[in-house]
Amino acid sequence: MRTNRLLLACSLWLAACGSDAKPAPDAGPAARTFGASCVTPSDTSSECDSGVCTGSFDQIGHPVCSQKCTFGMDQTCPTGSSGAMCNRKGYCKP
Repeated sequence: MRTNRLLLACSLWLAACGSDAKPAPDAGPAARTFGASCVTPSDTSSECDSGVCTGSFDQIGHPVCSQKCTFGMDQTCPTGSSGAMCNRKGYCKP
């Protein structure tokens, strides 16, 4: 009898702890924004708001959403991890 009460108490406790809450998304950049991961490098990408998905940043290790720029005109780029920077290939570094 005592075991049944213990099982009932544990069952009720576990049921009360259950939740239908969805896990929160990670804190990374939202999909499609500057610096977000993308799959297919292209200057006409449908994966990025800017239309630019580039794999020109080897240190990042995967293609990212970026935007076109003119080398030497860093001020035309949004601020990324290294500040506003346009690389020699004409892409803003996230």
